Amino acid sequence: MRRTPAVLAALLPAVLVACAHAPQRNEAYKLPAAYNFAFYDTYPEAARSFYAAHFAHFGVYETLLDHGENATAEMTGFHRRILDLVEGPPVFEPPAEIIAPEWSKIAFETGRSMDWTHMLHSQLYDILTDDAVVDKKAAGERAIAHYLSNGHSAFSTRGYGHRWMEGGGAWAGVFRRKYPEINGVLWAYHWHHAAVYEALMEPDPARRAAGLHRVIAVFEDSVLASPPEVMPLTGEIAPRFAALFPAAAHIFDNLHMMHDVVNDVMADERLTRDEKAAEIERMRRNMGYLAQEVVVAPGMPMGEEHAMSEGSMRVPTRSRGRGWLPQGHPDARAASMEELARPMGGPERPIDVRPPHAHPEVPVEREEEGDVHEGHQGPR
Repeated sequence: MRRTPAVLAALLPAVLVACAHAPQRNEAYKLPAAYNFAFYDTYPEAARSFYAAHFAHFGVYETLLDHGENATAEMTGFHRRILDLVEGPPVFEPPAEIIAPEWSKIAFETGRSMDWTHMLHSQLYDILTDDAVVDKKAAGERAIAHYLSNGHSAFSTRGYGHRWMEGGGAWAGVFRRKYPEINGVLWAYHWHHAAVYEALMEPDPARRAAGLHRVIAVFEDSVLASPPEVMPLTGEIAPRFAALFPAAAHIFDNLHMMHDVVNDVMADERLTRDEKAAEIERMRRNMGYLAQEVVVAPGMPMGEEHAMSEGSMRVPTRSRGRGWLPQGHPDARAASMEELARPMGGPERPIDVRPPHAHPEVPVEREEEGDVHEGHQGPR
């Protein structure tokens, strides 16, 4: 039957509405600069060492989607494949849609946010590598500003510790309980990313190269063999880098936390495919740059199902009485990662997650002169 112009005209509004709500496939590119690709060109072994991690993250999502939440045999084989790629990593970094084509159909926006943040990773590596870039801080902050200009895909510059991955939903911790070996590899790679930044902070090229070589050796020989028991935070592993670019350190922690969130959601059999897609998108928006002024991170659950590991990071701000304030609180001070790594002592206190303006009554301990933790700055 031929459709009349009147019928087509009637359908047009519905089609336009559907198109308006469809995820846009527009792509953004890194800030054009002479230093681009300096890290890969100068230290190809170190650059390629990351690519197995990106394959591992997106490959986990695709495996769980294709074979179900309890794909023990498939994940065991995938674990062996990851370790093979550690020995012989890809020559170039494949994007999310190549590694996880089916998962990208249900979580395209999240995959794009992750790839966009990987692009910032590589650009800051380039800046720290290129000795022609004299003002590293100015160049890095310009690259970060370019990253944040794509606000829909950028992660928050707030330091949330582990709050979203531990308190974002009932799925928290599912993946690491089911697949501790692969989870250990992924957390080892989070250490690796930050350790490379710290090695690149060395101004002398020869010592910088030696530091990178040592990072790769320690990663392959020690960190993979005995992975972190808690997801490492950038400031914990790379204090000089975190002091130079605190916003970027928080962005990368939030990226890594989002990787863990997706692992948990995809491994939770209580969620349907559509529910997984909705939950991943909800968490991406909560942890995004555009939401950081209006969304408050959850407190840390301490129940048996979501118990935190010994020495887990807490929000890095402290008040008198050893309570912990939300990031961004005007009276908060930065605590060193060494301090954060220690248990607080005494009974756990609930974390108040009201927005900063709701805390005028909270007494805080003012910093005395000289009581500044070198290498750490307050939240941005």
